Amino acid sequence: MKIFRISLLSLFILIFCFSAAPATEAKAKAHSSRSTSYGREFYRGLAKRRSKDRADYPHLTDEEFANFRAVSTTGMGRGKLYRSSSPVHPWGNRDLIADNAARAAGIKTFINLADTEKKLRGYKGFQSSYYSTQNIICLDLNWKYQSDVFRQRLAKGLRFMAHNQPPFLVHCSMGKDRAGFVCAILEALMGASAEEITADYLVSFYNYFGIRPHTREYDFVAHNEIRSSLAAAFAVKDISKADLAAAAERYLLRIGVPATDIVALRRKLGTEP
Repeated sequence: MKIFRISLLSLFILIFCFSAAPATEAKAKAHSSRSTSYGREFYRGLAKRRSKDRADYPHLTDEEFANFRAVSTTGMGRGKLYRSSSPVHPWGNRDLIADNAARAAGIKTFINLADTEKKLRGYKGFQSSYYSTQNIICLDLNWKYQSDVFRQRLAKGLRFMAHNQPPFLVHCSMGKDRAGFVCAILEALMGASAEEITADYLVSFYNYFGIRPHTREYDFVAHNEIRSSLAAAFAVKDISKADLAAAAERYLLRIGVPATDIVALRRKLGTEP
């Protein structure tokens, strides 16, 4: 009789587990579906919030309108690295502002993540720009950060930086996604924290879309854009718990940046004269 009671209890547990599992799985799928639905609506809404009209951004300076700024995270030397929207691509009516800001900052080396050299030279006004008088490398990067093509071209760009002089300007078209990822790699290499990297990345989303800290939109972008991208690149679960400087160095070595060039990058981006 005792054996029967134990068996009956075991049977009850098995029945409960099997009946609960589908409910738990369904709940998880429903949550995932809501997140996906939110993501789709979020990204669709961004395009409607972006404008080419300077008058639509009265709360921003001209440099902020062009998404132009110095990178000033921990370990980064003052006036060594800048990021912005394209100083030559006229897509968003920001090119002239970005070019003038680059001139004022004395940018010597441009890392163009978006264009081929042929496309770059085809932009109206390129020949008369400040941009055209400086050192430029065109990488034509895609948005597949984990692809071999992206990594090979990024390594080429970073080697170019190591052999040229600051101030550097990294840009794509908007200076938001590809430029944000590349700057995040360099910020991590120089010793920035996950919080600093995230905050700098999200400045672009404020400049274009008005997304502010401590909002659901801000947290969504932080998690689904820069934090997840860096975690995948650095092969870590949580960037806030990782040694980001060491992880960035391993990443650069893995994609083909020699150790001597990493030393040169750190020296040229650092706080030493």
